[in-house]
Amino acid sequence: MKNTISEGNINLDNKEKEMYYYELFSLKITDSLYKKDIGKFLETLSSHFI
Repeated sequence: MKNTISEGNINLDNKEKEMYYYELFSLKITDSLYKKDIGKFLETLSSHFI
């Protein structure tokens, strides 16, 4: 019985790790997209005021 419970916890830990890595990867992509958008926005602003 104890082995079954611990194996279940190990699988849960693996799923949690996978979700964490997926979320981290998604945040990196989103962050890079926002940086590009902010860069384009600042470029547009600077071209209109200079």
